[in-house]
Amino acid sequence: METEKSFRAPPGEVWQTEPFRIFFPLGALLGWVGVGQWLLYASGVSSSYSCLRHGLVQMQAFMMAFAVGFLMTALPRRTSSAAASHTELTLAAFCLVLTTAALVDDRWVLAQLGYLGLLLLLLAFGARRFLSRTAGRRPPAAFVLIPIGVAQGIAGSVLLIAYFAGGLAPWTAVFAQLLIEQGVFLSLAMGIGSLVLPLMAGGSPPADLGSSPKETYKAVAYVTAGALLFVSLLAESLGADRLGPILRAAVVAAALGFGANAWRSPGKPGLHRRLAALAVWLLPLGLLLSGLWPDYRVPSLHIAFIGGFGLLAFAVATHVTLGHLDLDEESRGRPPAVVALAFGIIAAMAARVAADASNSYFVHLGWAAGAWIVGTAIWLAYVGPKLLRR
Repeated sequence: METEKSFRAPPGEVWQTEPFRIFFPLGALLGWVGVGQWLLYASGVSSSYSCLRHGLVQMQAFMMAFAVGFLMTALPRRTSSAAASHTELTLAAFCLVLTTAALVDDRWVLAQLGYLGLLLLLLAFGARRFLSRTAGRRPPAAFVLIPIGVAQGIAGSVLLIAYFAGGLAPWTAVFAQLLIEQGVFLSLAMGIGSLVLPLMAGGSPPADLGSSPKETYKAVAYVTAGALLFVSLLAESLGADRLGPILRAAVVAAALGFGANAWRSPGKPGLHRRLAALAVWLLPLGLLLSGLWPDYRVPSLHIAFIGGFGLLAFAVATHVTLGHLDLDEESRGRPPAVVALAFGIIAAMAARVAADASNSYFVHLGWAAGAWIVGTAIWLAYVGPKLLRR
């Protein structure tokens, strides 16, 4: 986001103009809750676990916290509009914590209500800034995928509430999980990636939607990508275990490759830029393998979840943090904490993928959780003091 400095930053306190200072650390902490259950179970501290809880905490709390931190920082800057208010920041943090606490306590409906509240808050936050007549700029074409992603999250959450209340067929719960765990953040990755990945690589920000016929055609292409993504999720929930993920992999690869110029290597040095470039391709790779190898679907998907979503979230968070705090030298280098982060996440991915092929499944899950927590804890110890500086 360093080339976005040319836009006028909205007035406000540092926590309002740079909400990532709040939500990036919160996201790391919530991620520990999501993966921590495997470490506790493998070590004998806990006698139970829940795969549903793990997946929902990671996507409805951990990843959402990073998304909120990025969007509440970037959208006002892009549009030269009002910074996040104290009320918006407080409500967003409350919804994230409420969702996590409810999931840990197996209060599924309450968790979905907290998640719904966060999505509606984020939707209103963006709409007020992009649709305002006083906005200095309009969003890029790919940002049409953001409301599409939010809509999938809302639909998935409503379906889960209805399923837990009884009366819906089991396939609807599968569809709801796919919408929440893949639909939301694949849409956000394609949409936000068109803005942040070129900036990280040293390029220029994309043009505004409506600034030329070419940008209108791009918006139509991104809407089509969002529709194909939704169709692939529905198809998989109805039994197309191969076609759904393979179609999804193709859509994501095309959108990120051409729309975000991910085919090109980063034009600027910096380890976090290389990690982002790696994560971009681990996303479609994990999806593709899950379609080609349905019997090994869950570990294959963790290539996309851990190496794709997780690594990309921390790489972008590192870029935003170092860029906004004018730590250009560190941004171009290989800070030891970022090296540790990379080793921790890649080791976690490898251990999780190997777990299903081993004779010590939960031991592998425990090692994966431990590596992830250690790597992200070192990263948090590195960026945390910087985020607290005014």
